[in-house]
Amino acid sequence: MKQLLDFARRAKMIVGISSGRAAMSRQPILVARPPGVCPDDMDTLGMTDGFEDPKQWEATILQAFKDAETDADLADVLGYAHLQQDRAASFARFFNSPVPLAIKKLLDRLNVHRDAAIADVGCGPGHMAHAMSRLGYRNLTAMDPNEQWFTGTGYLKSLRDHDISIVNDLARWRRMCGRYDAVISSGTVHHWQHIPQVAVDTRRVMRPGAYWLMISEFIANSPRELVANLKGHPTATRYHSYEWPYPASAYVDLVQSVGLNLVAVIPHYYNDNEFLGWSLPVPPELPPDFSRQIDDALLAPGGTVDAFWDEVDAFRRKDEGWRYFTSPQVFVFQLVGI
Repeated sequence: MKQLLDFARRAKMIVGISSGRAAMSRQPILVARPPGVCPDDMDTLGMTDGFEDPKQWEATILQAFKDAETDADLADVLGYAHLQQDRAASFARFFNSPVPLAIKKLLDRLNVHRDAAIADVGCGPGHMAHAMSRLGYRNLTAMDPNEQWFTGTGYLKSLRDHDISIVNDLARWRRMCGRYDAVISSGTVHHWQHIPQVAVDTRRVMRPGAYWLMISEFIANSPRELVANLKGHPTATRYHSYEWPYPASAYVDLVQSVGLNLVAVIPHYYNDNEFLGWSLPVPPELPPDFSRQIDDALLAPGGTVDAFWDEVDAFRRKDEGWRYFTSPQVFVFQLVGI
């Protein structure tokens, strides 16, 4: 464990992992600010009021399908996000990615097995829940307030090859209590415009000691990463959807503030980013046994959680070094008493 913490401390270059772009050092830059003048990209961002309405999302994805016919880059993005028009191909592509088996391995380590009650929260189309059903999990719920065909659970609901319970009614969801041994969320928490409030709804459905696997969140650890990530986002820029990347520490603080405790962090580059389904070139400072170190420390007292906070503190003091734990693949929280 000490080796893992020492490694987190000795990073020397910064890379904006969540966007795949090089981020800038957070050195103070003094600017003249005459009255009435907006001097920098943050002031002119204009992306703080994007839409979230399910029907508007559905109309947007239909437009994206048309645009993708003449835009290969957009077609690639839709494929990467498992949002291509062919729903069967989309679900098959997700199932054949590294993600479902990575999640199964992590759940096994947490002693959450195939007969456990598991909810895919903010599931969107429900790729995750469907893949887990194919892996033999028998007590699954897919929850999302969007029940549209492409962007919500409409296609999943039409399938007859699963027994997944589908919840689209938030009032029904909020009446549930103490039902699940684990909840999984993937790339959804950054859409929650009041993270603690929705985290309370998530916590309510969890049994004592249950785990929450928060996977693949949209992260920006500095103002420049925030601007770069939003401007580089395919739907926020093109279609004005709501997206908001937070610092990694903000996700943790907000969720812990309502009675969940961070117990493990799976960093970037662990097992070739198997929880994200895509990889990047390995940084030169990454030890060859990095994944083994993470496996050894994952659930040990302190372990990866200490490494996470160590990296947070280091970047708060001086924004430089490789981002591993502060651009994580997975946060693992556990329900605790208050």
